Amino acid sequence: MADDFDVIVVGAGMAGGPAAIRLAKGGANVLLVERGAEVGTKSLSGGILWGNDLARILPNWWREMPVERHLVRKRFGLLTADSALSFDLQESSWNQEPYVAHSVLRSRTDSWLAKKAEELGATVVPSVPVDRLNWEGTKVHGIIQGGEKMTAPVTIVADGANSRLSLGTPIRPEARLSPETTELGIKEVFRLDPSVIEDRFHVTGNEGHSEEWVGGLFPPGVMGGGFLYTNRDTLSLGIIVSIQSLYGRNAYAHELIERFKLHPAIANRLKGAELVEYGARLVPGGWAGRPAAFHGDGWMVAGDAAGFVFSNGIMIQGMNYAIRSGIEAAETALASKAAGDPSAAKLAEYDRRLEATGILADFRDFARLDRVKWNPRIYSVYPRFATELLRSMMAESGSPKRSARKLLRAAQKAAGVKITSLVRDGVEIAWDL
Repeated sequence: MADDFDVIVVGAGMAGGPAAIRLAKGGANVLLVERGAEVGTKSLSGGILWGNDLARILPNWWREMPVERHLVRKRFGLLTADSALSFDLQESSWNQEPYVAHSVLRSRTDSWLAKKAEELGATVVPSVPVDRLNWEGTKVHGIIQGGEKMTAPVTIVADGANSRLSLGTPIRPEARLSPETTELGIKEVFRLDPSVIEDRFHVTGNEGHSEEWVGGLFPPGVMGGGFLYTNRDTLSLGIIVSIQSLYGRNAYAHELIERFKLHPAIANRLKGAELVEYGARLVPGGWAGRPAAFHGDGWMVAGDAAGFVFSNGIMIQGMNYAIRSGIEAAETALASKAAGDPSAAKLAEYDRRLEATGILADFRDFARLDRVKWNPRIYSVYPRFATELLRSMMAESGSPKRSARKLLRAAQKAAGVKITSLVRDGVEIAWDL
């Protein structure tokens, strides 16, 4: 009996949508299924989309896609309970066509990508909460939903960080995600008049601004940070914290985001803004949170489901890796279709593509960075140390000036950081970077 489709893609996000577009362009009979009632309805996330990968299949994506603002400035900083230390990068080339980075709201972009796939010939079906993959021994032969099988020689699993189709299978033998390698993201969206956004963030027209903060304002032991970026007529704001660091500390997500919103460096940005959206999502933990394999007989896994989210404490990137992995999975599926071979040996080309395009190299090269990123001192003593040192150097108290050495020692004492910790952590940072 003939298969229903050439390829089935599960999940219409930033991996699944581009995968379906490339497959449809390549002449494949592709089914794109989405759990949400409509594509985009359950996509709370957003952020800064760097579109180099999307340009491979949609050269004019930034003119056609419902993007928000193109990025012209990026800020990174450290927060303590009542102070902030930050620096800005303003890059003139970002403000020239073709714009390389835009803020996006996924509820809009995901829907647009799915419609694009449909226009190209893909079958797009929302409201399909797939029960499980159709396993035939160690081989996947499509999906099962409501007792009904939909078959295809190749299935691309792109159903997000908490991949229901992967857990407890050869893809991810564990029954649940590990709290040590998973983060919790909480986001709120505030409506604000575009003219106020432009005045408040010193941008004009469609220019945009983004910020990422290391959260030294959280309770002791809680490790995470915050982010903020401008959209056309809204602000997106939120936090990302280590799930493991929340255990046993009476720290609750809603209280943590309130701390961030009420911080003096953040609160004035929200003046007069109206909360219009709130939600939370899991964020996969990069190389340490990867599945047992990225491919097998009849299947490949892409995007968040594969753990392809990169975070080094200064930047967080996931959408570009999702797009790239989705496209490479589609290219591999097209080659498999041409050869009539959906075996694991043939789909191993996917891993080679992930390697050649730099995805696996990026995650492998920065795997050691977790030792730095999840060092509790990064989220406690070092923000206090840095802000105390800069404050004492820049402020005028009417007292005699002290040498830099004395200021350094005073900042150490105020923050409670030992010189041995400074040296050890400095060596680790230098080595792991």
